[in-house]
Amino acid sequence: MDTTLSIAIDVGGTFTDVVGMTDGGEMTLIKVPSTPANPSLGVVDGMTRLLGGTALTPANVTRFIHGTTVATNAVVEQKGAVTGLLTTEGFEDVLVIGRQKRSELYNLFIDAETPGFLAPRRRRIGIRERIAADGSVLKPLDEQGVRAAVRELVESQGAEVISVCYLFSFLHPAHELRTRAIINEMYPHLPVSLSSAIDPTFREYERTLVTTFDAYVRPKVANYIDALEGKLTETGVPARLEIMQSRGGIAAARTAVERPVSLLRSGPAAGVVAAQMVGELCGEKNLISNDIGGTTADIGLVVDGKPLTSAEGKV
Repeated sequence: MDTTLSIAIDVGGTFTDVVGMTDGGEMTLIKVPSTPANPSLGVVDGMTRLLGGTALTPANVTRFIHGTTVATNAVVEQKGAVTGLLTTEGFEDVLVIGRQKRSELYNLFIDAETPGFLAPRRRRIGIRERIAADGSVLKPLDEQGVRAAVRELVESQGAEVISVCYLFSFLHPAHELRTRAIINEMYPHLPVSLSSAIDPTFREYERTLVTTFDAYVRPKVANYIDALEGKLTETGVPARLEIMQSRGGIAAARTAVERPVSLLRSGPAAGVVAAQMVGELCGEKNLISNDIGGTTADIGLVVDGKPLTSAEGKV
């Protein structure tokens, strides 16, 4: 029986780390420079060099797992897509109002502490529609208003992706679904993130924030994963691409493309999971992990043997 190889790759801002493990437990490690302009090139280079030190070929790779900072760095460096945001009329400023938590509550001149850069005011447009708190329709969707708003965002503001977050859409998503259908009719290749699909829960600020982050990184993540899958196919790797998510789990690449916000902190999540494993080997249940990369330094906690993530509201 042929030897099988599992490969795990972590792409950072400076280096790309590659780990290979055979079904017999033999491990190989290699580090290569990252290629920020096209991170998939660094991934393939690292894999090729790793295989070059063995008697194996790409055909022996049966599992390919990837942790990435592509989404995280797009946000940290503010290099995501030009994003337009459609909201229920009157809720255009939820993204910058946020919650009443400020480092200086009574400072009238403090800079915004919410990520307004995701969609500045000129790219946030209210749409006449309203779903009630019980999921019933109070105001029908103004379809002409949607068309006018989307045309303004794309043709005048240069929007490359649209985030849609209507009030109580998580109870009744019909207006958001119809909005996406209209956008697809007008601009078939324009990516759209719907709050009812990305984060279908109550609390307007959080849902708007998560959905708009999803839109902001969507084109970059999709282009990256498409390029990487293409490169792996070209090199003859039969394994499907799997991506580390922010919660520390693993998803198929196509699943990650459908909800790219799940890749925020993909790489750092792997770091804190690794810290948990090291702690188990050392008999330690409470740990602080420090993952320093070329762009960010990420701190994680393991408490009582359990990694705590930002998604749990603990870190």
